[in-house]
Amino acid sequence: MNRTFFVLVCWSVLVPIVAQKDVSAAPSETLRPNILIILADDMGYGDVAFLNRDSRIPTPNLDSLARESLVFTDAHSSGSYCVPSRYGLLTGRYMWRTRLGSGGNLANFAGTLIEPGRKTLADLLREAGYFTGLVGKWHQGIDWKLRDESAREVIRVHPNYQDFRNIDFASPVLKGPMDYGFDYSFATSGSAEMNPSTFIENNRVTAVPTLSSREAKDKYGQWYGRDDNIIAEGHTMDRLVPTLSKKACEFVESATRTRPGQPFFLYYAMTTPHNPIVPNREFVGTSRAGAYGDFVVELDHHVGAILRRIAELGIEKNTIVIFTSDNGPVNRTQGYRARWVRGDTAVYGHDSNGPFNGWKAGLQEGGHRVPFFVRWPEKIKPGRSCPTTILFNDVLPTLAEMLNVKLDNHTAEDGQSFFKALTQEASPRSFHEAIVHNSSDGTFAIRKGAFKLTVNGPKTIAQVVDDAFPVSFVLHDLSQDIEETTDISHHHPRMVKEMHALLKKYLRDGRSNGSR
Repeated sequence: MNRTFFVLVCWSVLVPIVAQKDVSAAPSETLRPNILIILADDMGYGDVAFLNRDSRIPTPNLDSLARESLVFTDAHSSGSYCVPSRYGLLTGRYMWRTRLGSGGNLANFAGTLIEPGRKTLADLLREAGYFTGLVGKWHQGIDWKLRDESAREVIRVHPNYQDFRNIDFASPVLKGPMDYGFDYSFATSGSAEMNPSTFIENNRVTAVPTLSSREAKDKYGQWYGRDDNIIAEGHTMDRLVPTLSKKACEFVESATRTRPGQPFFLYYAMTTPHNPIVPNREFVGTSRAGAYGDFVVELDHHVGAILRRIAELGIEKNTIVIFTSDNGPVNRTQGYRARWVRGDTAVYGHDSNGPFNGWKAGLQEGGHRVPFFVRWPEKIKPGRSCPTTILFNDVLPTLAEMLNVKLDNHTAEDGQSFFKALTQEASPRSFHEAIVHNSSDGTFAIRKGAFKLTVNGPKTIAQVVDDAFPVSFVLHDLSQDIEETTDISHHHPRMVKEMHALLKKYLRDGRSNGSR
């Protein structure tokens, strides 16, 4: 009888283990992969040690991720600063087609930028059965509830609206991340220094901001990057990055444990290493590139934290991880707001933009060529690099092709799928005929193959398409001149004319990827 009892006990223990093993051994083709997109903020191509042998910043977690990934060496953000890169990633469309226009940016309390009815990446994935989440920096605008509605137009355009009494922070926002396909969100409205300084969870602030910058500095001994902020009690710079890291890990764990049959999508938009450069105490002195380098080390630490959580949950093999940055690094070599930086990498001999010239907000490669790693153990052979030119706008159509979802003509008008590059079916120079770059001053450039044409003079779409508007050109062959030092436009007048005409066509047509 004891022996029978022993056998039954053993069988009761083994059955669930065997069953669990059988589930995990099921054909991966029947499973939709989880998707994690990690977006750094103002991190340069050369800040990842894997991509820069002369880096003075240790990034062991990113280096490990790169070794396990397909590394795109010619990847570009949709713009060279925060708002257009995020808009392009979420919509597959260039931001300069929106109400902001060429070189536009969002004010602190500006209303939402993404147009009503426009399908986002989160919409696509939720419709495909995913549980969708956002953790981190939103920066696509929020419609706050106002006490005096007549100020609505003013608040949309005022660069630093200060009538905080007119904003009903205690009420849910009228429109925010939850209105664009996310089932869950825990976000900051913009960059770390932008108003309001508080977290927004599921379209509602977690704490109503009431403190002025002076009051918060007196209370917490911290400066918030501006002297005119509205700040919530307990919202401090040293708490910001760890809180977002904790929430990202919690989302992954909760989605995995409570929704075992449903894949998740997490858009983890980190706030580092954007200014103010304030690494937490345990990271100070961990790099050889000053405070900025230490802040990148802190970023790397938190990337490692979420990757470890994925591994611990046993979902690593069927989870796509994409790591990239929203644009290139800030130019810290020319005294850029020194009190924001607390350290100048130029002093330490570290090149944040790696082999490229140019910085955030500009048209040179350093402003928009970014690290881009894709890890998917089930499908992607690790340890490879891919020279195919890709763009943030391509992420939405790529995931749509992966899920066999057909997009209509009004979705991702400037995106092309690079799914075949992931699966090694094809690796052309580009899946695009050409891509477009736009600087914060409104200037356009167009890239076709190895050639990049900068169109100087016009600052708006109307000016570019106006044949009578004065214009000058600079042409670079990136295959021979990656630092963009030699203008060859006078040697290739026909190419200049053709590329200029193509740019005008893209601007007039409202799309750059043909028609579906």
